[in-house]
Amino acid sequence: MAELFELEDLRKLLRLPVDEFDSDAAGIARRQAGGWLSDATGLTVWPDPVPERLWSWGIELAAIAYNNPDGAQSEQIDDYKVVNDAQRRGQILDAARAAYPSAAPTGAGPQWSFPAPDWSWETPRC
Repeated sequence: MAELFELEDLRKLLRLPVDEFDSDAAGIARRQAGGWLSDATGLTVWPDPVPERLWSWGIELAAIAYNNPDGAQSEQIDDYKVVNDAQRRGQILDAARAAYPSAAPTGAGPQWSFPAPDWSWETPRC
């Protein structure tokens, strides 16, 4: 089974030195990103090779998860405020859903449209 991306690629994207990169946390972030993408796309196994858009969605989602493991909306320390990437995560997952429309989540409504039944052939019973 192919991995969504290599952990080393995530380290390089985050521009972290090897000694500051927590590979265990990165592995969890990769799994979290994979779960989000799997839910959005309906894919349970990543194609080998992984298509570029899945790779880029996955690594960006993992960077979001790695940098914000608690999923906080924002954080403020004194006059320094950071707004996290919940909106960007939503945009990525919306793009993934659009690219894989057959993976509409259950409860999203009917997948196909059927005409109303024609009962005109029935004769009334008395």
